[in-house]
Amino acid sequence: PTLRGAVVASRHGVRSPYPPGGKGWPASGSDWSDWSSIPAKTAADYGMSKQAFDTQELTPHGKLLVPPLGRAARERWAAAGLEVACESVAAFADDSWRDVQTARLFLKGFGCEGQRVYVGNASDAPDMAPTLSDFFVQPGCPEVTEAQARGRFGGDVDALTDAHAGDIVAVERALGLPADARACDSLPPDAKCSLLSFPYVYTGVPWQGLFAGPLYYAQYFAEAWMFEY
Repeated sequence: PTLRGAVVASRHGVRSPYPPGGKGWPASGSDWSDWSSIPAKTAADYGMSKQAFDTQELTPHGKLLVPPLGRAARERWAAAGLEVACESVAAFADDSWRDVQTARLFLKGFGCEGQRVYVGNASDAPDMAPTLSDFFVQPGCPEVTEAQARGRFGGDVDALTDAHAGDIVAVERALGLPADARACDSLPPDAKCSLLSFPYVYTGVPWQGLFAGPLYYAQYFAEAWMFEY
């Protein structure tokens, strides 16, 4: 067989973290300091401007990591007999700037710096929106219900927490969650101030796993630390 083309599908590179708060978060836990006495890293700590940091653009480290992926793709395809001219390359991203940054840096490593990146959520490539969006519902189709989401894991949120309790507690320990953390003001008076004590709340937000709760909060903080590297 002859290799005539190839497709690369990728998430964006390493970005700055979102702040806590918003849909699914307890009202008393909308700031990092509500959860920890350890200060959150700032834009300066990441070597970013405040605007770039606040809009979750790629970190300086994230920008360094993407071009080698482009070089590796070109080298691998060339080894398989596929030599690609830049005019034959089509690059698409959604309308998040970090995704456009990632596509441009991949093209740079691929040897096609300056090649156009089509934005799939915008007017220049609307048919690509279902592929490029991190959340897309086909027009006319209903969104997933809570009952359907619970059916994916048997509906037992307590069992879901128990299955990951060790990792959740490890995150809580690294976070240094104080016994009187403001985030816990949302809990019943007799509840222990712990990530494990928070209830699951259906949000329908895909990148939260459709639910906010112990597993999502632990995932958020663990992810924020990962973005430091």
